[in-house]
Amino acid sequence: MLLILFFSTIIISLVLTNILEKKFSQHSLFIDKPKDRSTHLNPIPTAGGISIIITFTLYILALHNIFNVNNTILFFLFASLSPIVIVSIIDDYKEINIRLRLLVQFFSASLIVYYFQISNVSNYAIYLNQESFLIIIISILLSMWLMNLYNFMDGIDGYAASECIFVSFSSALIIYFNNENSTLSLYLLGLGLSSIGILIRNWHPAKIFMGDTGSVSIGMLFAFFIFYSASESVISIYTWLILLSVFISDSSYTLFVRIVTKKDITKPHLTHAFHLLTMNSNSQLFVTNRMIFCNIIWVLPMAILSNHFMSYNVVITFVAYLPMIIYLIRIGAGLEYNKKI
Repeated sequence: MLLILFFSTIIISLVLTNILEKKFSQHSLFIDKPKDRSTHLNPIPTAGGISIIITFTLYILALHNIFNVNNTILFFLFASLSPIVIVSIIDDYKEINIRLRLLVQFFSASLIVYYFQISNVSNYAIYLNQESFLIIIISILLSMWLMNLYNFMDGIDGYAASECIFVSFSSALIIYFNNENSTLSLYLLGLGLSSIGILIRNWHPAKIFMGDTGSVSIGMLFAFFIFYSASESVISIYTWLILLSVFISDSSYTLFVRIVTKKDITKPHLTHAFHLLTMNSNSQLFVTNRMIFCNIIWVLPMAILSNHFMSYNVVITFVAYLPMIIYLIRIGAGLEYNKKI
């Protein structure tokens, strides 16, 4: 039964992506026209992430019929996801105010934190102290950061979709080995399977982009699953940090550099490491393939190590990030110029 569900999810994802691509092109809807800081030269349909959301929703509903899934978890999952999807679709159609986007992200992040960190506590008075309140605020802000960093990193063909599939499949595998009865591994597997259709059509040269509808929603889903995994103690936060290290390191370091150099961080730019590497190599495909190679050869083994040797989580996480930070410094990520590497 599960194999049929897995195969059907891939097929539905691909079919929906093709339908959206054709309909958007025919009716000139959600067309991303090249701008000064774009990496594509021709108008291309965007908002292809709609296919990920629909496919993933169908997958979750099917999973609900197969297993005894917690209805409350499903409620908070979709209650957190729905506002993000709605605002992102609108933003893909016509750019909306950043304050509104952040407000919606704050709402969804707050729902996630409420459900996993607050709702099961009998005595809410413990959250009145300064330390507990600070933890809640930091959790909300980090969830919002994950939504936005995933959006920042969706800049070249196949990049964000490949990362989603890698992180989803890898985390699902690790969780399964830690607790084969955890439904969370199936949730994550479904997210990866739902992204295969968009990857096929978004692979260079891209025929459709996932848009904010895909990237911000994926970031929100990963935030949800990180808190979910913490509530079940099935995978360490350090393992999550390693699995997402390519995106976290590039986006966070680049933002830090732009803040220090007093650049406008609200405006689009081409100074992430993947941007610079694309310009240096003149190939989006080369950069996406390098990211996949890095994830398989370096990131996944380090994540497995962190999962196995939990007493050394901090050290392993530091070692996993160190070569990435060195590379980011060397290539000049965040700066307004690039140099050959």
